[in-house]
Amino acid sequence: MESLSAIENSASRRPVIGFGRELDRLEQWLADPLAEAQLFSVSGIGGIGKTTLLMEMAHRARRASALTLWLDGQGELATSSAFLSSLEMGLESEYGKFRAAGAPLLPYIVTELSRQRTVLILDNGERLDRLEGWLLSSFLSRLRSAGVLLIVASRSGLPVKWQTNPDWGGSGRIETFALQLFNREQVLDYLRGSGLEAKAQMEIAQKTDGHPLLLALTVDLLRSHEGEGTSRWNDIPAILSADWLREAASPAMHRALTVLSLLPAADQFTLNALLDKPLEASDYYDLAKLSFIRSTSQGLSLHHVVSRLLRDDYSRRDPQQFGALRHRAFRLMADRFHTADRRTQMRIAAHVLELYREFLPSAHAYVDFSSTLQAGEPMPYRPEDLPYLHRFLADSLARADWQSELVRSAECHAVLDEIARHSPEGICIVRSDSGTPLGFCAGLRLHALSAPLLERYAPSFFPLLGEEGPVYRDVSPEAADTLCVLLAAVDVDQSLYSPEELGALLMQQWLIHMTGGWRGIIVTADPQMSALLPILGFQAKNENLLRQADSAANEMTRWELDFRHITFDEWVQLIIRQTGPAGTIGGHEEEGPRFGRGMEIKIDASEAKQILQQLFQVEELEQLPVIRQLHIPGAAVRACVQAVLTAENPPLPLTQLEQRILRESFLHKALNKNQLAEAFHMSRTTFYRQTLQAVSHLAHVLTQLLASSR
Repeated sequence: MESLSAIENSASRRPVIGFGRELDRLEQWLADPLAEAQLFSVSGIGGIGKTTLLMEMAHRARRASALTLWLDGQGELATSSAFLSSLEMGLESEYGKFRAAGAPLLPYIVTELSRQRTVLILDNGERLDRLEGWLLSSFLSRLRSAGVLLIVASRSGLPVKWQTNPDWGGSGRIETFALQLFNREQVLDYLRGSGLEAKAQMEIAQKTDGHPLLLALTVDLLRSHEGEGTSRWNDIPAILSADWLREAASPAMHRALTVLSLLPAADQFTLNALLDKPLEASDYYDLAKLSFIRSTSQGLSLHHVVSRLLRDDYSRRDPQQFGALRHRAFRLMADRFHTADRRTQMRIAAHVLELYREFLPSAHAYVDFSSTLQAGEPMPYRPEDLPYLHRFLADSLARADWQSELVRSAECHAVLDEIARHSPEGICIVRSDSGTPLGFCAGLRLHALSAPLLERYAPSFFPLLGEEGPVYRDVSPEAADTLCVLLAAVDVDQSLYSPEELGALLMQQWLIHMTGGWRGIIVTADPQMSALLPILGFQAKNENLLRQADSAANEMTRWELDFRHITFDEWVQLIIRQTGPAGTIGGHEEEGPRFGRGMEIKIDASEAKQILQQLFQVEELEQLPVIRQLHIPGAAVRACVQAVLTAENPPLPLTQLEQRILRESFLHKALNKNQLAEAFHMSRTTFYRQTLQAVSHLAHVLTQLLASSR
């Protein structure tokens, strides 16, 4: 029996947020003079905040002058005598009440609890089943007419027997509270009192998924290790993974959890396809009982926070084995995609993108894939969304953010109205928890009815399609298979999410939609957009096209992602090539050190250029600050760069054109800049811009390949 004063002191150390419904219900019960015996069941995965909520409930019950006792189910549910002895000890230490010599223990406890309003709090109630028969028939049965509230916290909730008991579940005396993750507003509310800078607070909010313990650990680590940067964050996955793995008693279940973290859902057969040792039926059954596992029609599914942290921990402990297992999971999901229903296909696509996230840019003009925002179930466009979308669009145009060069700025609002009126299915929306729009992209599906709109507002579009253009003037709406994105914008007025986070989430949702057999087309002259799209599998179809909408001074590229003919498994193969196991370039093993994943040191474009310039002077190369930080031999760095620039399939986001530019400029060195520009059929200005972009993309590749080889 823990001292309630100690519990209250613990509760006062952290801000209590996100428990409004549960605490309001407690206050109602405390304020009701006729309140009868009640049971609150609090449940949720490890670290979700069950103990924190119970601490606050204990504090409020004491403040309301209710007799309040705290029990820990780990030791006090072993036997009925241990349970009663703990209650007696609490009455003595907290309230100075002593049992008369020779008085029976059970009647004494029942009498004392019945004298006044009483709140019994039981934490760690996972083994309630040990005593459920005695509690229901001998203990709680004597308190049915008393003003007693029993609050039980456990990971999986009450056993079924409690829910069906006629005196409790059957009579409506049980209320259940399944705790959820914090939303972004609650997270930022928590962080306001942390003393951390605003930038650090937003970064923490992006990375912690709204998981209370993860949030608290991150804040504590950063506050106690100020000046050490974010390297201490690496400790967190291991701390939480160890806690969750304690639920899974056997090593076989540990291995199964690792595999399950790489799949959206899996039955026993699917798990065994990726396990070295098959999982027994009994272990699979036990796996289904874990608090962070839920059963679906496709098998068992791991809670996404647990899934991410188990992956992070495993990838740090054994990056080579993890990389190999992840690639087997990629291939398995690609194989399963074609036989799945559309809803399952969307879940598979979302999970592939989740596993791919760490290889995507964390800092980009339009997207930030380091955020842990989840795409969730898409909600279609509704007419009441339109005023929000117009506001986002107006802000975007005022800031000169990306909008399609196919449409004149003055006509963008009219185009949005036309899309909403004639092609609302072409609008993809990211929403808040309450359903309010936070961002959108909008386009037209190409068919006979939409062709006049494109000819009016984007007259240069059909000529970009070449001979294919006239075909769409005869396609029926039902046969449409291509979507041209014309507009996109996010809400920059709200403070909960960065624009780049919303941009990444919007791109994820749009990609998931495309996997249903669509071709997506984006036309842009924006180098930032052109740098992003190939990372996601888009192909450049015609480069150096003169912009015809607002000005003829800039150049446009038509980018396509085609799931009509390029199947899902081919797209996954592209991802596999980009994320090849540590030590591979383009999927082929290379000589030299086995490079792994590492994000602590980021190589920027200027550093990548220095590496290229000193590539054949090993001693000078080793003196570069970034190489000294990485502690990598100059010869190994040179071998890695040469492998990248000569690979048959360059690692994305480096394109083959960019690879050729860098290879000719820094490896072969046979031509000067003017000759190189002429050889690539570019103006000197265009060649300079393409080279800068190529160096920037090489920096991203080298960060992935070199930063964790130390």
